[in-house]
Amino acid sequence: MKNILLIILAIAICFVLQWFVPVWWVFAPFTLLFAYFIKYPSAGLSFLFGLITVFVTWMLLYLIKDSANEGLLSQKMATLFTFKSSNWLFIIVSLVMGLIGGFTSVAGYLLRKK
Repeated sequence: MKNILLIILAIAICFVLQWFVPVWWVFAPFTLLFAYFIKYPSAGLSFLFGLITVFVTWMLLYLIKDSANEGLLSQKMATLFTFKSSNWLFIIVSLVMGLIGGFTSVAGYLLRKK
């Protein structure tokens, strides 16, 4: 239960940061500091928390921003990259950002261990 609340809190903070600071890497210092101050039992769990937090945040942001223009831009980008659907574009970009969030979360965990 505590872990689910931590993920929800991290997603909410990351969402607000990403919404008001429109720089793609703003989540990286946040996940690093979050993993530094939260005591994760292992680096793998820290990676998983960072990945889930950033992946869900980016998916939510993409869905909100995409619904504003009815999916026109994402559909054109998907055809540019030869995806059959713009959903694949959302998943791949969110997964890449989630990996970055996971790695910065592990970096925060390892800084704490040092």
